Amino acid sequence: MQLWRADLRVPFTYTGDALLYGIATKGAIEEGWWLHNSSLGAPTGLKYEAYPAIENFHFLLIKLISIFSSDYALTLNLYYLLTFPLTAITSLYFFKYFKFSFGSALFGSLLFTFLPYHFFRSYHLFLAAYYMVPLMILVILWVCSGKPFLVQFGDNKRWPRLEFKSYESVFSIVVCVIVGSCGLYYPFFSCFLLLIAGANTCVQRKKIAALLAPAILVGILAGTVFINHLPLAIYQYTHGSSGLGQRSVVDAEVMGFKITQLLLPIGGHRWMPLRALKYRYNLGPLVNENDTASLGFVGSIGFLILLGRLFSRKVNRSLIDDLSLLNLSALLLATIGGFGVLFAIFISPQIRAYNRISVFIAFFSLVAVTQIVEVLYKTLKRRGPKFYFACIGALIVVVGILDQTSDIHFFVPEYERIKTEYQADADFINQLEATLPPRSMVFQLPYIPFPESPGAYKLNDHEPLKAYLHSKSLRWSYGAIAGQEDDIWQRSVAAKPTAEFVQDISRAGFKGIYLNRDGYADNGAAIEADLRTIVGTKPIVNRRRNLVFYNLRN
Repeated sequence: MQLWRADLRVPFTYTGDALLYGIATKGAIEEGWWLHNSSLGAPTGLKYEAYPAIENFHFLLIKLISIFSSDYALTLNLYYLLTFPLTAITSLYFFKYFKFSFGSALFGSLLFTFLPYHFFRSYHLFLAAYYMVPLMILVILWVCSGKPFLVQFGDNKRWPRLEFKSYESVFSIVVCVIVGSCGLYYPFFSCFLLLIAGANTCVQRKKIAALLAPAILVGILAGTVFINHLPLAIYQYTHGSSGLGQRSVVDAEVMGFKITQLLLPIGGHRWMPLRALKYRYNLGPLVNENDTASLGFVGSIGFLILLGRLFSRKVNRSLIDDLSLLNLSALLLATIGGFGVLFAIFISPQIRAYNRISVFIAFFSLVAVTQIVEVLYKTLKRRGPKFYFACIGALIVVVGILDQTSDIHFFVPEYERIKTEYQADADFINQLEATLPPRSMVFQLPYIPFPESPGAYKLNDHEPLKAYLHSKSLRWSYGAIAGQEDDIWQRSVAAKPTAEFVQDISRAGFKGIYLNRDGYADNGAAIEADLRTIVGTKPIVNRRRNLVFYNLRN
């Protein structure tokens, strides 16, 4: 990432959905928690309970980091960087649990830590924070292997009893609670794989009771997700559903993944022939965020090994066999036209981006390759010094990481460009705050619904949030949840003739108008002509001349 070029007080990503994480983090620091923000959605404030977003464990860690820094950008950047060592540590724990040598464990852990997914998802910060995936897969493999935990059989081996004191039981419960507090996708995929593992054990051992342990874990995951969703459920019961976050069945078809995307090189590959190959492929249809699912060369080998293992003769079931089953199940669920689409049709379309299970598939694949590396290590250990093995392993890790990463945007943030834009926005907001009393309300034009709107003309979705990210004392109109009372009022008042609009927002207590010219086909010429006549004062204009502020104090 060339971090020596970075200013950690400037966000790595300053556009799109990354701005949502910015306002939530800034809100958690300034307001105590992320669900409410009195500085957005003026006049009454942003109420995130109306929007289905649950990331409480991540925000807990962010809150801990903010003890040492009140700068939201620094806090966000530190958390993103922290996800790399956290992923390496949890992966190492997985490999050491299965008694891999340290060298082999380090091999698999580093390749999993530096997945392309980790960098491509930097704008979806909490998807990039996949450090709990190795621990969740460890629990799933315990179920798959029939390891006795959570449920024990008595002496008659007929009636089971619950058991919560063993290390595995406590560990699995804690992992499920944490994963259940990390959004919706990873808990959903974990529940699916737990049920597959339980069904496999049930068939292998011919005991229906083998489904009890995975059923308990699925219940813990689902219960934790429900508890995290309680603010949303209570808000919707009290105020009615906002209608936000509603997905279409078509989304599950479009946003699944393709095996091609798993096996092809990453976009912007370091080696030009592979970069050109991926570019040609991406000219075709159905290329969206599934483009982030690439496994890299080493991971692709593991993926093909797991598929090949399905057709081999098995004398004694091994770790690779369990992984191959889970890998195939994930593939059948998430591929375009797979069982995920049927789930969307018959149960719920809320899970739509099935390509995000690729991080589970990546770990399955890298464990398979690491198993081969471990066998080679034990063979070479008997025949020669460890030094040669260490050199070969280190070379593969370096080549593998270089293959999985690139020197273009998403891997190396555009530090200079982002810092220039970020500082210009900060200077403009500082000018505004110098002209208005603290806690003054500013109405933002053009009106854009929040969140998940198509934007307006050249103005991208969530761009108006940048004003709040630099503000210390003002309140902003943008951020009222679409369909709620404040949003309806904003939409109606913004549609009125300019003179009536200014009168109404002034009467409501707004002290200024923040206008983004990018949101108008005429660059805001018509409405600004009206505003200059009505307001009678010269506006403040930013350096790029796309942001304008009209003071309404008089």
